[in-house]
Amino acid sequence: MKLSMRNLRQRDVALILLVLTIVGGVLWYFYLYQPSQDRIAELETEIQRLDVEIRRGEDARRNLPELRLAVALLEEERRVFLSQLPREAQVSNVIDDLRRSAEAAGVTIASFSQGSASEDIQNVRPIGFTVASSGTFGEVMGFLGVLEGLQRYTKVNQVGLSLVDDESSDPDLSSNVGFTVYVFTGTDPGER
Repeated sequence: MKLSMRNLRQRDVALILLVLTIVGGVLWYFYLYQPSQDRIAELETEIQRLDVEIRRGEDARRNLPELRLAVALLEEERRVFLSQLPREAQVSNVIDDLRRSAEAAGVTIASFSQGSASEDIQNVRPIGFTVASSGTFGEVMGFLGVLEGLQRYTKVNQVGLSLVDDESSDPDLSSNVGFTVYVFTGTDPGER
């Protein structure tokens, strides 16, 4: 059986064209229209994301002068702070000052030892110390106040107090104080 276009009736041709049109329409929908719609949705999402980034960038650009000023102020504060730290070579002077402060407060230093400190700060070296001392309550508190007064470059980490004599109103105490001295190791406090 040979199929010839001449043998087909007009109704058959119309049905074949209708079927081909429907198949073409389905193919167009699934292979052209639907992927285009998906791509349009992806692009709209990308546009929204980029709009958010543009707004953030514009906000950052508007805030840039204020941020630069804040950074400059912080750099100056850093320079001033680092210039107030003792140099690494001056640690012995700091220790000698603490010894004199202990004597002035009336505290007897039983031992002074170097411990460890594990902080990572650029151009600054933390050195841990422990001081065991004894004195009356008032004397020990006075010496502890001296240590806390050095807060610009000293941090008290641990305080241990034990009562030696509790018979008086100003009892004798034995104290064990751990603190960290921060020394500047750089060449110029203004360097970065």
